[in-house]
Amino acid sequence: MNKLRPLFGLVAVLCVMFFARPLRVQAQKIIADTVQVESSTKVHSPHKATMYSVMLPGLGQAYNKKYWKIPILYAGIGATVYAIDWNTKRFKENKNAFRDFSIFLEWKNLPEEQQSQTPKPTANSYQKILDRDWDNSDSRTDQWFKTQLQNRKDSYKHDRDLSYIILAGVYVLNIIDAAIDAHLMNFNVNDELTLRVEPAVSYSAFTGNSLGFRCQITF
Repeated sequence: MNKLRPLFGLVAVLCVMFFARPLRVQAQKIIADTVQVESSTKVHSPHKATMYSVMLPGLGQAYNKKYWKIPILYAGIGATVYAIDWNTKRFKENKNAFRDFSIFLEWKNLPEEQQSQTPKPTANSYQKILDRDWDNSDSRTDQWFKTQLQNRKDSYKHDRDLSYIILAGVYVLNIIDAAIDAHLMNFNVNDELTLRVEPAVSYSAFTGNSLGFRCQITF
């Protein structure tokens, strides 16, 4: 079996060499010189890109010529604004329903003589949430429904507030993205610095042949 290990190692190396292609990675190279040289190339301004995105989301991406990012940005903004509007409407509905039902329960729990002298509350927005005869419902059902209205109101308020936070996050990310893209556009990418990754086999007196990778950096 030990005699076959070098053969298995050689077969494995050949398979890797057949299926794997050398990986060539370009690295960024920043050229610096102490002597001031006039350049005809106009430097891309990260400050302008940042300020454009602050004034109008997506304007910085347009300045960076990353037009494909603008629909994605506004899709995120549109979805967040829709979530804010939807949760705000549901929050108001359940808030009004909770208020009206609480007032109704106060009237319902009055002593019979006092109840007959007090007009029944007319606001009944809670009926839109659950339409039933609440005049004849038992106290346990009343308390359950009131708790449900409270939980729904708090849940929609939480989701609305979270949507506002997400919207602010999208706006900040829009600014950060424009600034980073503008900075990267000023970098000089050069093909002279490369990283080459290839399969390799090494031999050890203790373990025999072993399969691995070799990295080669070229300047």
